[in-house]
Amino acid sequence: MLTHYRKENRKIAMGLLSFHKKLSDQADLLKEIDVYEAENKYELFFFTPEDSTNIQGIIGIEWIGKDQLIIHDISLNPSYRGENMGFLMLNELQEKYPEVTFLATEVTKPYLSKWQ
Repeated sequence: MLTHYRKENRKIAMGLLSFHKKLSDQADLLKEIDVYEAENKYELFFFTPEDSTNIQGIIGIEWIGKDQLIIHDISLNPSYRGENMGFLMLNELQEKYPEVTFLATEVTKPYLSKWQ
């Protein structure tokens, strides 16, 4: 299940984003979280699998108008990798926004290509 990021879960978000290769440094993680908290066009979503009560994934997006968004970050707890959990997160995001076109960054492009 996807839920919106809340500031009280900042450490969880930082932990999940730290699995992202481009965000291994703490200063970079803090900058990334600050952008999501400060800018209205950026949103973070947590993902909690159906069989769990713990947040296991995160997706970060940027809105480009009303009908397009860019997937900037997608990260998953390593213990859930290889189980198509990332694809489930993207499927749920698409269900939430069925009329929206998903775009990718250079970093997320290979993963989104596999999903589509």
